[in-house]
Amino acid sequence: MAPKYNLNGRTVAAPIAAFTMATLLFVYARTSIQAAKRNAQKHREADGGQINWHNESLRRHGKLEPPENQGTVRQLRETIVGSGEEGKVEGKVGGETESERRIREVKFGKKSP
Repeated sequence: MAPKYNLNGRTVAAPIAAFTMATLLFVYARTSIQAAKRNAQKHREADGGQINWHNESLRRHGKLEPPENQGTVRQLRETIVGSGEEGKVEGKVGGETESERRIREVKFGKKSP
């Protein structure tokens, strides 16, 4: 006797889609909670152990420096590559690096101001 259930694309796709959506929601919720905990811990450490709401307000309005950004990828990149300040032209914010200046001189044959 043959089985009495119908196995086709719809009957397989719906449970797979539901499982995928549930998994994505679970992962998103977990990572969001972990990021919020890390952010709160970073702000607590910046305030000396407990969140100071006055300092937090000053940070959000640009009057106080934000806590140091401690992303693991950024830390790893900075330890391998360095802080990236070696080639910067002094006195300019957002200026060109020494290598960019040399490339432009070679390409266009003129010096930068």
